Amino acid sequence: MKRIGLFGGTFDPVHIGHIVAAEYVLDACGLERVLFVPTRIPPHKGAPDTPAEDRFHMVEVAVADRPGLGVSRVELDREGPSYTVDTLRYLRTRHPDVRFAWIIGADQLLGFPMWKSPEEIVSLADLIAVVRPGYNEHKGMDFVRKQFPRAALEVVEMPRLEVSSSELRARLEAGRTVSVLVPQAVQELIRAKGLYKRAGRVR
Repeated sequence: MKRIGLFGGTFDPVHIGHIVAAEYVLDACGLERVLFVPTRIPPHKGAPDTPAEDRFHMVEVAVADRPGLGVSRVELDREGPSYTVDTLRYLRTRHPDVRFAWIIGADQLLGFPMWKSPEEIVSLADLIAVVRPGYNEHKGMDFVRKQFPRAALEVVEMPRLEVSSSELRARLEAGRTVSVLVPQAVQELIRAKGLYKRAGRVR
């Protein structure tokens, strides 16, 4: 059975931290592929200011030359909030021969029981927790294992990369450089589309 990782997020914009996390998971867990799943509307937030199609295309160009990485439109093409359980139901129905793994930040584990239908999520997919240096994942891991004893939960450690999409948006809007932090192809798309241009320009 093929095993595919699913990496959800707004990716507004996608950055090198996302790419590194996906590649570490791909290698460490022996997955066939990792698919980025851009969220249409985060369940507990409003819709991102950046249009869904632009966020999709940024991910598309970011992974175009990276073997094993891809992008899915599954949440962008569905109306309403993007609940993980709905995505997994849809994918499992259409790909019964695939074993899916949902990639989650280790710092999100304590909040996982608050997600919509967490019991069903762990029945539909494995969980892969990405851990950054300096974060003690054991509390979250132990909590999830106690709450969901049948959950298949793996941990993948990645290097420290101090970068966030909100910080990058602020830099872009102020006309400051995002060189190295954002893949070159994504920077070029941001320039071409005039994204994040409220207060400046992309350099």
